Amino acid sequence: MRWRHPAFAGLLALTPIAAATGEADVSVRDAWVREGPPGAAMMAGYMVLQNKTSRPQVLVAASSSSFGNVMIHRTIAKEGMTGMEHAPQIELLPKASLLFAPGGYHLMLLNPKRTLHAGDRVDITLEFRGGLVLAVAYEVRK
Repeated sequence: MRWRHPAFAGLLALTPIAAATGEADVSVRDAWVREGPPGAAMMAGYMVLQNKTSRPQVLVAASSSSFGNVMIHRTIAKEGMTGMEHAPQIELLPKASLLFAPGGYHLMLLNPKRTLHAGDRVDITLEFRGGLVLAVAYEVRK
């Protein structure tokens, strides 16, 4: 006897898609925020982004309920001067990692909603082109 229930057939149709997306991963490790002085209006977040997929992944936005605004920045040097510039998106190459560190790419965390101390944790959401969203817990460090 064959069992043909429409809901069950739909579930079977979705199974290969779920398995394929489960294998394709973008992950974050060593996520941290530098502790700022009391009353600081800006802080910085760092991490290592890892693309375990065989295609590029593009980071397009970041947000956090702990800050008024989160922007993706990079430190640049021009004519002997160092400054920051907004990076509207960052392409993460296939099977590659990208370091967000002091003096390079970082998350600019504006207007913290509370004073953060070493040992605290803040959640930051990373959004990628194509709909991938990662919620990451960042540790506050000195």
